[in-house]
Amino acid sequence: MTAALGPLDLAVVAVYLIGMLVVGVFAAHRISSFRDFFVAGGRMTTPLLVCTLVSTYYGLDVTFGSSETAYFEGVAAFVAYSAPFYLFYLLTAVLVAPRLKRLPAMSLPEAMGLAYGPAARIAAAAASFVYSAPILAVAGMGLIGHVFFDLEPWQGCVLGAAVSLVYTVLGGLLADALTDSVQFVVMCVSVAIAAIATLGVVGGPRAIGDRLGPEVLAPLGTLDGWEILVFALVAMTPLVEPAFYQRTFAAAGARQVVRAMLVGTLLWASYDWLVVYLGLAGRDLVAGGILPAGLDGSAVLLAVAGAVLPTGLLGLFVAGCLASAMSTIDSYTLIAAGNVVYDGWQAATGRKLSDRSLLLATRLLVVLTLAAAVGLSLLFDRLRDAWIFMSTVLLATTLWPMLALLFWPAAASPRAGRFSAVVGATSSLALFVVFQALGDASGEGSRALAVGGLVLEREAALLVVLPLSLAAFAVGLASDRRRGAGR
Repeated sequence: MTAALGPLDLAVVAVYLIGMLVVGVFAAHRISSFRDFFVAGGRMTTPLLVCTLVSTYYGLDVTFGSSETAYFEGVAAFVAYSAPFYLFYLLTAVLVAPRLKRLPAMSLPEAMGLAYGPAARIAAAAASFVYSAPILAVAGMGLIGHVFFDLEPWQGCVLGAAVSLVYTVLGGLLADALTDSVQFVVMCVSVAIAAIATLGVVGGPRAIGDRLGPEVLAPLGTLDGWEILVFALVAMTPLVEPAFYQRTFAAAGARQVVRAMLVGTLLWASYDWLVVYLGLAGRDLVAGGILPAGLDGSAVLLAVAGAVLPTGLLGLFVAGCLASAMSTIDSYTLIAAGNVVYDGWQAATGRKLSDRSLLLATRLLVVLTLAAAVGLSLLFDRLRDAWIFMSTVLLATTLWPMLALLFWPAAASPRAGRFSAVVGATSSLALFVVFQALGDASGEGSRALAVGGLVLEREAALLVVLPLSLAAFAVGLASDRRRGAGR
């Protein structure tokens, strides 16, 4: 589809990419310590927080994942998959952020370590790395390169990641936040323009429903009960989201975080609906023969834009997709690399690194993190399934210990948090390995495992490991209380 991009489109994309590099060079001059690099010196204001939160959390994983789910499931992608998140965004803003800001930490694993010890910090660092490694954004960059620039997927991954790598290594969170401000505008405007253009071609959701049948507008679509339950549980990730935690610790005060989260929730809901609508429109365009019948669901958003946008605006849309990807790659790569060095290495060795060593090691780990993301991105056929896997590891490892620490400090005993974190991390990763090694490909691009007469989908692993993690927390709490009573 290289021919679909004219000179004006290519110029728009080039200007955007060069601008990101310039911001990185500018921000590099303001980095003098690891704290400056990792949490921008703790001085981020509400406008910066809004831009960086919205653009970071809504990368290509959500952009392509939501449109893909809408392509297969219709409006249920918004009602069953996206809407539950809004409740937990609000809970995070009102209840979690003010409590979190009181902790003397710079990351989610460090907060776990302060309460539960080195083992919990290491487990949380591993889970945060799995969750934060920009697997989906890297895969999305490969898809953009293949669709619009006729590149092999791995070439698109490498080229897109390289631009993000440069300004992230140079300027850390400050460069990340400044570029996110630009990316925030580009991604929102480009998706809105695409939605308006598509509206003129296929009409609104009601018109699409009249042509495709009422099932595409059914609130729950064809989703099974266990799928709806998994979506609802995955929606709890904002309560322990590493990027939210990092931004909270980086904020000038709790009030700035609360305001940013509340504004962000409105923007996320609007962006969600536009993306779901474009996925639904893609299904309609396929049914009408305008788009090919064998269209890959993960590429439906790109296909719709290519079909309805004129030159110039198509370039802006491609820049918006790149912005969506890079806003995730830079932020989560920084978090993942920092977790390995600042949290994992220091906790495992008991050795505190100097500020200079932390900076150097984190910058080096950024490169390795991106390499790992490329490898992990090849293990999933559907973006939604990768997102659920990443969320499963994070929730199983950190949810119960962090909820106890923030809302029930009396129950935040060392063994409770340590047992829960270690059991959650090891069981979720072990189950993933079992599904990869022994499971069979299912009809939806996932993997399924037969246990007796029961067939378990890989995405249902959360229903197993989350109760295991809670049970481990209860066992650890009971053990610590018995030891305390025996003294």
